[in-house]
Amino acid sequence: MKASGHCLGGGRHAARPFAVPAPFRAAFLALLLAAAPAHAEAPDTGLCLSCHGGPGQAPATADTPLLGGQPELYALYQLVFFRQGQRKHDVMTELVAEMSDDELRALAAWVGTLPPPAAIEAEVERTALSQERFDRGAELARSHRCGNCHEPDLTGREHMPRLAGQQEAYLLKTLQDYKAGRRVGIQAAMAEVLSDMDEADLEALAHFMAHAGR
Repeated sequence: MKASGHCLGGGRHAARPFAVPAPFRAAFLALLLAAAPAHAEAPDTGLCLSCHGGPGQAPATADTPLLGGQPELYALYQLVFFRQGQRKHDVMTELVAEMSDDELRALAAWVGTLPPPAAIEAEVERTALSQERFDRGAELARSHRCGNCHEPDLTGREHMPRLAGQQEAYLLKTLQDYKAGRRVGIQAAMAEVLSDMDEADLEALAHFMAHAGR
């Protein structure tokens, strides 16, 4: 697993150089530099699947993210964020609180093997309004250069998550949290990228990402 030094391209929405916040650097160095155990025990993934769903199985709630297609490195970062308290979620924090570095690496490696989610089929017809939102979201993704970091098809890479086909409610909440500063991640670039978007823009962007690649 290798983290990219920066996003591709430039412009005012290009991400800042990759940096892990200072309080978490030691934890990340230990995880990323340590050799994986030769015979790592397979993680118990039953509880993960019961909430996040699996191939052909929907997550338990609309705002629970799909794990399929997420890069291994991104998954590892999120697990560490939960364990260290940088990312807040009561259930996830409790689940990973006592996990060792080896266990987190094994769990992230498992996530990295999951197939991407199938293109989401809308439960309602693609009305003019949904098409309008989709088109508006596509324009926002283009103008804000989402593809520079997340790949042009939004499939993600390294520490950048897959966005294409993700749960729309989860995407919207994530965008709202980044804009409000409730979620930071590895750098503050997301808050800057979203700074000029209003709620309707966030909804359109989430709608586009959820249906991207249909």
